[in-house]
Amino acid sequence: MPVSLTVLGSGDAFNSEGRGNACYLLRDELGAVCVDFGPTALMHLKALAALEPGLDPDAIDAVFVTHLHGDHFGGLHLLLVDAEFSARRHKPLVICGPRGIEEHLARWYELAFGKVPACRDFDLRFVELDPGEARVVLGRRVTALPAAHTCPGQALCYRFDLPEAAVAFSGDTAWTDALIDLAKDTELFVCDCTEAPGTNPQHLTWEALEPKLDTLQTTHLLLSHLGPSMRRAADRIQCAAGRAGAPRVSIADDGLCLRCGAAAQPIP
Repeated sequence: MPVSLTVLGSGDAFNSEGRGNACYLLRDELGAVCVDFGPTALMHLKALAALEPGLDPDAIDAVFVTHLHGDHFGGLHLLLVDAEFSARRHKPLVICGPRGIEEHLARWYELAFGKVPACRDFDLRFVELDPGEARVVLGRRVTALPAAHTCPGQALCYRFDLPEAAVAFSGDTAWTDALIDLAKDTELFVCDCTEAPGTNPQHLTWEALEPKLDTLQTTHLLLSHLGPSMRRAADRIQCAAGRAGAPRVSIADDGLCLRCGAAAQPIP
C-alpha cells in the first residue's frame, strides 16, 4: 500500500480563513496514524469517514503530538471520550509526544469531562520522546528533533522513515538548522509557514523560509499552519518557488490528500 497523507487541519491556532487546527492523517501498509490532533480534528476525521467507509476514529493506531499547545493536542480528550462512549473502542491506542504529554492530557481531560476513567475497554499507552531520540513505534521508525517554539515542555519535529517513503513534519517552529536534517532525503516535508511577510520568533514565515529552500533536500515541501497572509499569497508563492534545485512547494488545505513516493502527488 502506498503511503498517503490527508490534511485534516491546515490552519493556524485561530482557524484563519475557516480552516481546521493542525492534524495530518498518515496511512501506510501498517495502518493509520495522526500527527497532531487539534480541537477540530475529530470532526474532520468523521467527515472523511463518511466518504471512506472503514476510516473512522477507531482506525487510528497512534497520534504523534508535536507540542503541548491546545491547537495541536486539544482534540485528544475528544478522541478519548468518543472512543470510550461512542465508538466503544477495544483496539489499543498509542499517544506519542514530548515529555509531560500523559500528565498534560490527563489534566486537559479532567477540565473538560471530570475524572479520568480508572480503566478503559482499550489499552491506552503513552510514549514520551526526547529531542534526538529515534524509536520504532508500531513498526514505524520515528525520529524526534527539537523545534524552535516556546511551549510547555519541548516542542518536537517528527521524521517517519517508512519502507515506501520518508515523511517529515516540522510542527510549529521558527528556523532552526535541525530542519535541514529533518527534511534530508524525504519525499514529503510538511512545514510550518504561518505568515508570508516578516519574521516571527515562534513560527516560520515565507520571507524567512524562502532563502533556505536550497538547504531542504526534500522532493515536496508542503506549507501548512497557514494564516491569512499565506492564503492570500498562495498562488504567488507556488509560482515563485519553482526554481531549479529547490523542492516543489505546495500550499496545504483541509481535505488535501497526497500519495507519497518518489514524488508526492495529489490523489484525485
